[in-house]
Amino acid sequence: MKILFMAFMVVLLAGCSSVQNGPGKTTNKAEIIERAIDLGIGYLQQGDYGRARENLLKALELDDDSGRAHNTLAIVFQQEGELALAETHFRKAIKIDQDFAAARNNYGAFLFSQQRTEEAIEQLQIAADNRFYNRRHQAFENLGVAFLELGSIDAARVSFERAIALNPSQSRALLELAVLEYDAQEFSRSKNLYLRYVDNSAQNAKSLNLCMGLFKRFSDNNRVASCRMMLKNVFPKSMEYHAIRDQ
Repeated sequence: MKILFMAFMVVLLAGCSSVQNGPGKTTNKAEIIERAIDLGIGYLQQGDYGRARENLLKALELDDDSGRAHNTLAIVFQQEGELALAETHFRKAIKIDQDFAAARNNYGAFLFSQQRTEEAIEQLQIAADNRFYNRRHQAFENLGVAFLELGSIDAARVSFERAIALNPSQSRALLELAVLEYDAQEFSRSKNLYLRYVDNSAQNAKSLNLCMGLFKRFSDNNRVASCRMMLKNVFPKSMEYHAIRDQ
């Protein structure tokens, strides 16, 4: 199954209440919550889900209306395979803040991973439509992948175009759009998109397969042979290599 990428969105927490932290020391409650969430994110990125969960639950004990904490905790539970809990916290994050685009993007990725593609598109579309979301390009890329899963090629193409318009180095959007252009026999544009992709990203089985098809069209036999050899040596178990091996 295709994988969507998720992103964290760091937001400032409102609130001005404070707690006493020893004689003469006052700590802002919002700062404690934000620090706990930042620690949770850090541990999550390190793969230490237990400590991530501990810090995020601490933040929620202080403020159960922290959409940021619920969103990050949902990702922790998703990584741990606690899917029902993950969905619960994604939904809480969105209920707290309907405009929390990062939570909708992450929830959309979660739904897609559960093969709930139409529900995923609904969440991803809302995230992509949010003009103030700083990872809007990623939401469009995710949306394009979801449309591809449904066979909605035109919608996927539009989404990938929007993704690379917002971020010209958005790698998966470049590759997926290059494949779509190749399938449409727009070989020059496909080549241009492919070359932009390899300038920004490592090759994978899909890109190497496209490379062989493209450069065969342009009679660049050396490039075809190079991509074929890399596919054989680096991705020998891929379906792309098995397809050419069995020919």
